Amino acid sequence: MKNLTLLSVTVLSVTSALVFGKIQAASALIWNWSYSAPGIEASGNLTTNDTPDDFGFYLITEITGTRNDETIIGLQPTGT
Repeated sequence: MKNLTLLSVTVLSVTSALVFGKIQAASALIWNWSYSAPGIEASGNLTTNDTPDDFGFYLITEITGTRNDETIIGLQPTGT
């Protein structure tokens, strides 16, 4: 009986989700960037969330690219 109740609740939950709402797939945006100044050449890609925060900024989740022909391996942590 316990298994039947659990199965019923699961089926009802899945059916409700399909009927009343769509499950949003997680997405990301890829931004191409470049920067140059005397003695500096840098370029690559930034991967961000697809939705900006309340201030209009996108959370950067990944970076790839080069600076003066050296591979960029990460970003400076927030607040440092």
